[in-house]
Amino acid sequence: MKIFRFIILSIALLFFSLSSLSAQQSQNPLMASFKDYQNMKANTEFGLEWIQIGPTINSARADAIQVDPTNPGTMYVAFGSGNLWKTINNGLTWKPIFENQAALGIGDVALAPSNPNILYLGTGESLKKPRNFTMPGTGVYRSDDAGESWKHLGLTDSWHIGEIAIHPTNPDIALVAVLGKFWSDNAERGIYRTEDGGKTWQHVLFVNDQTGGNDIVISPSNPNIMYASMWQHSPEVNGLGSGVYKSEDAGKTWKKVTNGMIQDANVGRIGLAVSYTNPNKVYALMDHRNRDQNEGAAKFFQSIDGGKNWQMTHEKGLPFFSTIGWYFADMYVNPQNDDEIYGLGPRMAHSVNGGKTFDYVGGDVYHLFPSAADPLHLDHCELWINPANPNHMALVNDGGLYTTMDKGKNWLHHNNIPTGEFYDISLDEQEPYMIYGGVQDDASVYGPSSEYDPRYHKDWKYIWVDAWSGGDGCVTCVDPTDPNTVYFSMQNGAARRKDMTAGTSVSIRPRLPKEHAGNLEFNFVAPYFISPHDNKALYHAGNFVFKSVDRGDSWEVISQDLAVSSDPQKKSVAAGALVESKFQEGLLYMGTDKGAFWVSKDDGKNWEEHSTGLPNNYIRSIMPSQFKASRVYVALTGLNYDDLNTYLYVSEDYGANWKPIMNNLPNEIANVILEDPINENILYAGLYRGVYISTNRGNSWSILGKNLPAVAVGDLEINRKSMDLVVATHGRGLYKVNLKPVHKMPENSQAPFLFNLPEFKRPAYGDTHRNPDYETLTRTAISYYLPTAAKVSLMIKDGKENIIWTKELAGEKGINQYRWDLILQSVESDQPYFVNFDEFIPRGKYNLLFTVNGKTMEQRFEVNNQ
Repeated sequence: MKIFRFIILSIALLFFSLSSLSAQQSQNPLMASFKDYQNMKANTEFGLEWIQIGPTINSARADAIQVDPTNPGTMYVAFGSGNLWKTINNGLTWKPIFENQAALGIGDVALAPSNPNILYLGTGESLKKPRNFTMPGTGVYRSDDAGESWKHLGLTDSWHIGEIAIHPTNPDIALVAVLGKFWSDNAERGIYRTEDGGKTWQHVLFVNDQTGGNDIVISPSNPNIMYASMWQHSPEVNGLGSGVYKSEDAGKTWKKVTNGMIQDANVGRIGLAVSYTNPNKVYALMDHRNRDQNEGAAKFFQSIDGGKNWQMTHEKGLPFFSTIGWYFADMYVNPQNDDEIYGLGPRMAHSVNGGKTFDYVGGDVYHLFPSAADPLHLDHCELWINPANPNHMALVNDGGLYTTMDKGKNWLHHNNIPTGEFYDISLDEQEPYMIYGGVQDDASVYGPSSEYDPRYHKDWKYIWVDAWSGGDGCVTCVDPTDPNTVYFSMQNGAARRKDMTAGTSVSIRPRLPKEHAGNLEFNFVAPYFISPHDNKALYHAGNFVFKSVDRGDSWEVISQDLAVSSDPQKKSVAAGALVESKFQEGLLYMGTDKGAFWVSKDDGKNWEEHSTGLPNNYIRSIMPSQFKASRVYVALTGLNYDDLNTYLYVSEDYGANWKPIMNNLPNEIANVILEDPINENILYAGLYRGVYISTNRGNSWSILGKNLPAVAVGDLEINRKSMDLVVATHGRGLYKVNLKPVHKMPENSQAPFLFNLPEFKRPAYGDTHRNPDYETLTRTAISYYLPTAAKVSLMIKDGKENIIWTKELAGEKGINQYRWDLILQSVESDQPYFVNFDEFIPRGKYNLLFTVNGKTMEQRFEVNNQ
């Protein structure tokens, strides 16, 4: 019997110690598309300047936090789809430090305990949500200079990474918990180990193609002792593959240690924490799913013998996970007291007696910028505890970054990082126009379209915010005749109409009539809109389409169940997109989450399916042409199905026949397509990494502008009066660009061209001391076209022909822009009460001279505002 057990143990150890196997992975499609993206960005002829708008009032979901323990004013915050940001002044200012990389999603970041200048970054979000924006990654990256530069270390096909752990004394030994693909099975998942700083990797722990590595902790007092959790998250978010493992040889081999721990098919995500002083004292926080409503899903376990035996620390499951424990399940131990533990879920559980009893961390919140979000935001993702001062903690959750110096009694909310994850935006008709948008778990906001400045909050406000400082903001619509009437929605079609003056709203979520035999379903972000032909008419869609003629007070069902396709492969949940043609009243289009496309030409009386030729992916954007009734464009995303290809199509016959128009685009996800309101040949497409433009209806594409960061685009809208194109990104907030140069761009011109100058606006000045108000500073875009790259000179002369300003530029082929702040010169003074360090151009009439290749063009302009 002993010999038999030895053989079984040897086989198990061989299975879990796969160091002899190659850890090289197949090529990730994001790598190839990134090269195409870089090439198009370098060669675009549409060199317009994107203007960052913000906002920061409601911050954004942050996934990981690291603080330099030797200099706690240096912090690193990883936003799931919004880059890695660094501060060196305790959160006063921030900069993104993972720009120009193939991956957008971030799962974890780790600082080497022995050298805080060494960082490992795991790409691919660790939060599994089917909302079309859970960003996959391209493996692991390392920085040896505190984030100034990065080297790709491989594990390219890992897709999603849960955790990185670094040896406490040797920064070249690191372990990575690879979750793998979220929506399909793959072998590139489990625990990977390197002992040469990422030059090579060993696949040291693997369970099966549906179970990924979730968490790793290394004992600080004995780094040979490590614990890891595996999570079966496919096809459900729980399964028999989930469990806890231990290594006693610094991660080279592993064995399962779950005696006394629940082991059934309902075990989900598990977080781990190990004592800083006792390698045998370890905690686990389990998401035990599918419980009776009287039994909570969150369960804490403790082992005091290195995982040989586990015991649940409390009598029954705790309710603070709700039904979404798999989002979180991280846990932490006080570095100076291993009986004090924290467990993260929608709320943060806290125990001072090893998990026997719990309270919940809340406290008062103080915001860097004014915010109506009062309590500590829910949905906690990661916690950092200062090992030298456990009262000092940094917490990231769906509301961003919070720091405390008194163990959670009081928190500072760092809502000064522009990383909003927008789903949708709308613009009103005011001058200047306002922007309204819904954000992932940070409600819906509105504010001015002025340029972002990190020193000011720019008067952004909430349309609504829930009682826990967030809530998923989805679709917003503004009455075109009355900006006081705003429609907004939460998840699953929960639309409301708000009187902005009164500050009150009413639910207008449609429901099936009681006598209706169908079951109503909605996607998380459910489409609805105000008819472009009647501001009192609304349309809303789940698997049925509804119409209201009284602003949502009552609804009529105007379709059959459109989730049921003639193609069984296109059986869907509900609508992903719903629109009405501006060209023809009553011409409706609806697209589902599995590629079923429907059209009604009689305002919903009859529907025809025109799905042939479209992939079985999520129809997220439909654009009926404003110039031809039968022309319609569509964008589909396969992100929810691990399909990262581009899908853009046009039909000239209401969808009866489809033509792909991806052509030379990088093969990356497309989220939205928009037709220009002036020129039917111009299209705009929002993809995985930015905005693209076509001037020939999709036959060829170029990147629009060079300074938009690589970020997923959620929505595009054009303000007709200003001709601003506003982009809603999912991870970097809002940007805008003015399209007038695009419309005036000369065709096949071989001569330089200076576009008409816009209005020059000086900043406002203080009433008493005439000091400039920099919050009102507006840069003026000077736009010009060059047939080939050339040096350019800009010069301004006053009415007396005096040269008051010059600028030398290196112009590139195509449209160029220089955005001038109207400062003629900056001066210094040793006077004690000096204020006007910047001299702005005075009011008056001027000439701008544009010189290239020895030829000069001239335009007259006037500065006449205060």
